Amino acid sequence: MLRKFISIIILLFVISVIVTVSLFMSNTTDKKVITSSSNEESLLDVETSTSEFSNTNLEAIDHDRLRETLNLSLRVIEAMLNKDYDYLEKVIAPSVSINKENNSITYGDAANEHPIMDDFDYKHFEFRAFIPEKNEVIIILGIYNISYEFIFVEGKSEHGNYLLKSLYTN
Repeated sequence: MLRKFISIIILLFVISVIVTVSLFMSNTTDKKVITSSSNEESLLDVETSTSEFSNTNLEAIDHDRLRETLNLSLRVIEAMLNKDYDYLEKVIAPSVSINKENNSITYGDAANEHPIMDDFDYKHFEFRAFIPEKNEVIIILGIYNISYEFIFVEGKSEHGNYLLKSLYTN
């Protein structure tokens, strides 16, 4: 009786090890570290030849919009964290204003004044959405249960073809 019990325990242990290893192997992916530096030309490079993108309806122009606005999102985050008001003033839309004394940003009217971001967890953020509209692009990034929704409008600056119209967090 004891031998049967020990045999069953050993068999269950072996099966659980096999299942655990197979789950671990199926969930591991190559992760790339995204560094943000003001000296870098491009923070991310979206490859158009991957099967992930070739199965979607994104056109080449949308790939360019995705790359540019996602990079701009990361640069805006870096500028907010570093209190780089000069850079922020160059990439905001005309309807947006920055109050350096209060470390705040206003989208539209003065009732929408928000504190400038002072913390961002680069280790745990994720890309959640890219929503191209006719004259604007929405990029949604997230950290755990917090979402950061960047809305960019078309407009020329020395840093690209888009300007930050708003940034909402939940």
